[in-house]
Amino acid sequence: MTPESIYNQELDLAVGIAKQAGDVMLRYFDGDQKREIKDDGTPVTIADKIINSMVIREISKLFPQDGIVGEEESSNIDGAERLWFCGPIDGTKPFTWGVPTAVFSLGLVINNKPILGVVFDPFLDNLYVGISGCGSYCNEKILQVSAEDLSQGIVAVTSSVERIIKSPPTYLMNLIEAGIQTAPFSGGIYKSTLVARGKIVAYIESEVSPHDLAAIDVIVTEAGGKVTTIDGQQLNYEKGFNSAIISNGIVHDKLVGLARRF
Repeated sequence: MTPESIYNQELDLAVGIAKQAGDVMLRYFDGDQKREIKDDGTPVTIADKIINSMVIREISKLFPQDGIVGEEESSNIDGAERLWFCGPIDGTKPFTWGVPTAVFSLGLVINNKPILGVVFDPFLDNLYVGISGCGSYCNEKILQVSAEDLSQGIVAVTSSVERIIKSPPTYLMNLIEAGIQTAPFSGGIYKSTLVARGKIVAYIESEVSPHDLAAIDVIVTEAGGKVTTIDGQQLNYEKGFNSAIISNGIVHDKLVGLARRF
């Protein structure tokens, strides 16, 4: 079973692109990745660039009026009502380390509303699909978030040792003081898929971008969860944002409250 909607053409395109991206990721995972460091200090590989260019090429063939916002390059975004947000490899750091928590992500946002999301984990061959109002699935199995609360569940957090040591995020200190189980491991969207699958109750992060969350926003929401900024506001894909809480919904307000305690 997969979502049926008026966006079937877009879904077929996104799934096909995701599978191509997965092939590229597997090809370069243990090979020469031609790793470079960008101006912001984060790594980029040849696989990131190949996938980002492929996404622009394939979407432009079928939907030439659509804009594409990619982590490495973008196209046709001025004035476009339909925007595709692409994370060619979300988790480039673990990808370069040989840690298989990197995924491909592609989401369609129409008039600031996330409509469709596809995330592909080529290492476990897990394809996540969500369409607004039509549910979300992993390999055609319906996704459902956890029913656990903060006393039972795990909250994923940043894996950046540098950030934790130099400037510990307030939310992280509050989680620890409240006795909540936290899990600091790499791969933001990978962590978010665990929320959608009901493996953890939430993921909270103070450094994210629209291309990171457009796809997972739909997938988690359609699985019964909730996605907002760290202070509980709706994500704005037109103006941008830099923080997020992705949760099962049950723990969401408590996490927003913990994040607001300064």
